[in-house]
Amino acid sequence: MAVEIYVLSDRRLKSLTEWQRAIDAESFPFPLRLAADASFDDLNGFLPARYENAPSGFECDHWDSRSIIADYPHIGFGHAWKYALAFRFGVKPGELESAWMAATAYARATRGLVFDTEEGKLFQPDEAAQVIRKIENNRPLRAAIREAINQKLFPNL
Repeated sequence: MAVEIYVLSDRRLKSLTEWQRAIDAESFPFPLRLAADASFDDLNGFLPARYENAPSGFECDHWDSRSIIADYPHIGFGHAWKYALAFRFGVKPGELESAWMAATAYARATRGLVFDTEEGKLFQPDEAAQVIRKIENNRPLRAAIREAINQKLFPNL
C-alpha cells in the first residue's frame, strides 16, 4: 500500500543540488542523500536515495496544486498554493523516513507546508520535523515487528 504526502508551496527549488543542501541543513539524525544524477524539473516516478547509507527512495512528481486543493475541500489550505510536489512511498525500510525528510526540507526551503493525506493534516516544517523524530523514535519497535515477521512468529501477517 502506498502512502501519499505533498509539499505545497509558492516557489520551487531549482535543482536537486539545492534540495540536497536543504536536507543537509536540517541536520537529521540519519543521513539522506538524493540521487545526484536525477533532474529536478523532470521528476516523474521513483527518486533513488540513500538513507542511513542503504538504498532507499520514494516516488516523486510535480503535481497540480489546484487538483489537490479541490480533492480535499474540507482542508483549510490557507490559500491557492502555486506548486505541489507529490511523495509516494511504501513499506520498505527507509522509504517512510526518506520521503518525510525530503518533504520537510523541501517545505522549509520553499516556505511551504507538508500535507499528509492519511491524516488529512497540514504540517508546518517544524511540525513535520517532529513527525520525523516520532518516526525515528519508533524505529526499535518497527525493527522488532519486522524481526518477528521474519521469524514467522505471527504467521497471519
